[in-house]
Amino acid sequence: MSEYFSNFPKILYDIEGKNPIRPSYTTAINLMIRQKFRDAIKDDITLFYPYYIKESERADNLSYDTYGSTRFVWMILMVNNVLDPYWQWPLDAKNFSKYITNKFGAASTAQTAIHHYEKILRPRVEVTGTSDPIEEVTVEVDYDTFVAAGEGNRKIIYEFDYELKLNDDKRKINLIQPVYVSSILDEVRQIFR
Repeated sequence: MSEYFSNFPKILYDIEGKNPIRPSYTTAINLMIRQKFRDAIKDDITLFYPYYIKESERADNLSYDTYGSTRFVWMILMVNNVLDPYWQWPLDAKNFSKYITNKFGAASTAQTAIHHYEKILRPRVEVTGTSDPIEEVTVEVDYDTFVAAGEGNRKIIYEFDYELKLNDDKRKINLIQPVYVSSILDEVRQIFR
């Protein structure tokens, strides 16, 4: 992680802003530059490939396994717009369980508390000999619409399932192809000047 901020430019910043004639500048890291990096590479889809983060896989381990060094953790985080590596990275089962307990008091409470209702617009179509499965399409609705939808066209999303889906969605990230990492690193250094 120490490599993350070393790639950002430093700027002079007047934190207090009390004296416009003789400002008291502090050296700060320019975090706003991260958008410049994302804009420079986001449209080139050949640079990326989809990756699914495994259970208990940390960003530093992923960086080492993918790029041969932990120095590129910052690049993985930046490409995926992860600002907080603790809460925006998927929790492992143990930490997810702790999170649920802290938030709801007990897993059983989260499994019975309703988060929202959904109406099924299109049911899931399973894989056939000629096509991949087609995912279910749902929309969040109020209680009256939920009741009117009828038994086979609605579902309840409980707090536990909602939180689990949020956590699992964090597992779907993009990684930069290893062959492009050094050239992107050079480009980043140019952008960050």
